[in-house]
Amino acid sequence: MSALVQAAADRFLSAAALATARRRVSDVWRFLFARAGVYVPISDADRAIVLVKKLTFAGDTPVQVKGGVGEQGRMAFRAERPDSERVENLVVTPLGAGWSEARLQERYSAGAPGLRMLLAPRWPAATYPSGYWVQSAHQDTYGDWVSEYLGPLARRPALDAPLFLPARLASRPYVRRDLAALGLDYVAVVKPVRIEAARVLRQQKYFVHFDRRDVDTLRSIFKPVDAEPRPGGLIYLSRAGEVSEVARRDYPNAAIEELVRARGGRILRTAAASFEDYRRAAVDAETVIFDHGSAFYNALAWRPRQVIEIVSDRWWNNAFLMLADAMGVPRYVIVRGDLGKRHVVTMINEALDHSART
Repeated sequence: MSALVQAAADRFLSAAALATARRRVSDVWRFLFARAGVYVPISDADRAIVLVKKLTFAGDTPVQVKGGVGEQGRMAFRAERPDSERVENLVVTPLGAGWSEARLQERYSAGAPGLRMLLAPRWPAATYPSGYWVQSAHQDTYGDWVSEYLGPLARRPALDAPLFLPARLASRPYVRRDLAALGLDYVAVVKPVRIEAARVLRQQKYFVHFDRRDVDTLRSIFKPVDAEPRPGGLIYLSRAGEVSEVARRDYPNAAIEELVRARGGRILRTAAASFEDYRRAAVDAETVIFDHGSAFYNALAWRPRQVIEIVSDRWWNNAFLMLADAMGVPRYVIVRGDLGKRHVVTMINEALDHSART
């Protein structure tokens, strides 16, 4: 997509609508390449899902939720997937493609295959005797890293061969930080490489539908702080000054920060916060207010009793509702930031007063 077309699309389409349009275009290419025998999608049986739990929330219903109902369903794959698959002579590319037997295999690829991935060079520039590769659907953000990479890696903390990562993902500072903390060696795939005996780690959960097992796995990395938060503790994870990697969205940060200060709470600017900052803030995390974004994954180290998510009409998914429920958070509130500062402040105050009464 050219820069001009991209700019026009960003102006006239919501992020969700743009993502849907891109996916539909990619679906056409995937269909054509599959018919040509070059691309093998994940089978219908492997991707089939079932409802395992209905989750409810208070406050506003995001515009992305059909019917305006204040609930979401946690889904899971119908058939249990293997933790990993052994693949001989797997060729992986900088964009994340996984080629086996001259065909791009979705179940061995990092990211949903599109035209660029299908047409990118795949002749290996080097060969390795063994290695690990993570199958995923996304590799764009810190949230994708936590959701689709750290989980599978934490389930297999002792790797007996290097981990291979797509070039762009491997360049991210948080990836290098987390792999160093796990003590894992990795190879950035800057040119296609062949792995003679590859072990592909498969996704066990559906999309961002975390359950308790996922939380327990991630907490082996985001180790919970032992102390309970102080009664009445309040913290706001503010995205002020931060630019989204996925979609442009705005939040009434100044109004929320003013409210939190007036109530004696703590403000943590996520653009500059360190892992140690989050751990120190645990004492104030009885109620957590946050702008929808992957900074909330750091709350895995906390023990909140109420979470208030500020959402944008341009972009939302239910990742953090799923995560908070799996963490055992008793009450979850959603507030639509696009309804204006007065609405946001009123909704937050009502949620905080409700918490104080109970």
